[in-house]
Amino acid sequence: MNIGWETLNPVVSYANRLVCDPGFSFGPRVIRDHQFIYVAAGRGRSDIGGRRYAAEEGDLFYYGPDVKHRFEADETEPFILYGLHFAPIGDLPAAGAVPYRQPVDVSWGEPEAANESGLQLGDGAYPFQVPERTRLRPSFAEPFFAAAARHYRTADALHHLRNRALLIRFLTELYDWVCRENEQNDPAAPLLESVRTQLRERAAEPYRREWLKEWTHYHENHAAALFSRLYGQSPHDYFLDCKLELAKTLLLADGLGVEQTARRLHFGSIHHFTRLFKRRIGCPPSLFRRMDRMV
Repeated sequence: MNIGWETLNPVVSYANRLVCDPGFSFGPRVIRDHQFIYVAAGRGRSDIGGRRYAAEEGDLFYYGPDVKHRFEADETEPFILYGLHFAPIGDLPAAGAVPYRQPVDVSWGEPEAANESGLQLGDGAYPFQVPERTRLRPSFAEPFFAAAARHYRTADALHHLRNRALLIRFLTELYDWVCRENEQNDPAAPLLESVRTQLRERAAEPYRREWLKEWTHYHENHAAALFSRLYGQSPHDYFLDCKLELAKTLLLADGLGVEQTARRLHFGSIHHFTRLFKRRIGCPPSLFRRMDRMV
């Protein structure tokens, strides 16, 4: 499932904390929702779509609708698990309504492709494939899942809304977490970070694709692919973001007019600058200047 960040409108249908007995297991089963399982303590084993994992404290598992899964707690250090079922887009149910859909027990068949019914967020800028397994710091993840379970048990008129806001925040912070982990683990990260620095420093100039080869000694296409994989956007898109940030500074702090700003930053024409600014910032540059003088 591929949806844009701006259309993310999740509905949490179930959230719970489960203290498992030694050797406790559930599955193989499927559910019709997307699901997170977070291991708050203990250890055991998990099987998601035929892929087996050792599950330990701090592990976050995700799978989409109808993906077969099974979890089994260790005999000596059984799990404490949090489970959360959700739909990425939907209308909030009426106060007190419980849109929970019962899991269905199934038998194992052929192994399934990873994330074949997974969740891809971002349909252009900042793409994010929610990983099937992520190792998280407990202080990062457990407060979120504990709050979601608490809200779910509170049958007031706002608990669905609270969990929607909570899940949006968690998904954006999970995106940041995964990006940081990728940067730390990618051997090309220091080189690509230097590319980002130089793109920022040259934001007032016209974009030149040859820079990528000059700065990395890779072919431009290969360098751009590495950059996009690590940062979730192309070098050119990042450069435009930097150029627009500089444009905002010129419009506000330096007091330049729209036409002067477009000319100084080599946007080609005031019309191109205005269209791009409105599409990415949300309003025309002329209105952006006036908004700074509003209260």
